[in-house]
Amino acid sequence: MQDRHKVHVALPRHEAIRAAIEQALDTAAVLELGNFAATRDICEAEVVISDSATVDQDLRKLPESVRYLQLIDCGSGEPHVTEPDITVANCSSLLADSAANWAIQQWHEISGRIPASGKPVAGIVGFGALGYELGRRLYETRTQIWVNDIRTPRQQSFQQIRARRSSLDMLLSTSDAVFIAIHPGPTSTPLLRHRELRLLTTNAAIINLSGPQVIDAAALGILNTTHQRQIDYREMFTDLGDATATERPDRVARYILDNLGKWAHGHHPRSILEPVTHPLAGDPAFWSSRMSPRQTPV
Repeated sequence: MQDRHKVHVALPRHEAIRAAIEQALDTAAVLELGNFAATRDICEAEVVISDSATVDQDLRKLPESVRYLQLIDCGSGEPHVTEPDITVANCSSLLADSAANWAIQQWHEISGRIPASGKPVAGIVGFGALGYELGRRLYETRTQIWVNDIRTPRQQSFQQIRARRSSLDMLLSTSDAVFIAIHPGPTSTPLLRHRELRLLTTNAAIINLSGPQVIDAAALGILNTTHQRQIDYREMFTDLGDATATERPDRVARYILDNLGKWAHGHHPRSILEPVTHPLAGDPAFWSSRMSPRQTPV
């Protein structure tokens, strides 16, 4: 647990979610989180729970006292936090089930176009909570699965879905559909540029669950019009904040309080954001950062 003095928590503006969190904090003694107190003054907060409106207006004004930032909107407003001792998390794990279900619906439609003589191949870029859920559902459809991630997931997670690791180039050039499930960040906006998109086979599909910033839309349009590639591009949400808003407020509150509890006891909350996300090939920033290959909890 952190120091036993009162840790002030600045709450989001979303009325229903704020009310649910306030109610949970009122009974937090049962959860051994009795040293947290809600505040509406961001200037005295050590923990900030932020929705998209807060990101737009207040994120650049975080006081030096803040040590934990919980984004509810999955980071549709990218945080510019450079302090190494500030933990930043979003809610992508909360949305993993519904996002994976939507993506698999798209896959069923796409895989129906593949000749029966060939085994469909799906590539997953990013193997966090969402990437694993995608892999689990794809495995149930008897699909060959390629995975590309900058970190080394636990071997058991690969064995459970019979996936194989792949370089990004090989994944793009051999997959019938590419699922993008990464945290957008400074090294992945965009991740798929003209060079990477050219590696896709004709009539391949991109199922993007990471937001429009990870795709070079202009390059995609050029390839489809001038090279007649007919890449089937599908994007889940225009604003991930809308996705979180559809969740029940009490479910969002429970997720946030669970993350607060992990942080308070010195553990990593779910869906941590890192300064370097999914780097381009040969990016030296990756190799000099905390994102160099390591085990993940998946």
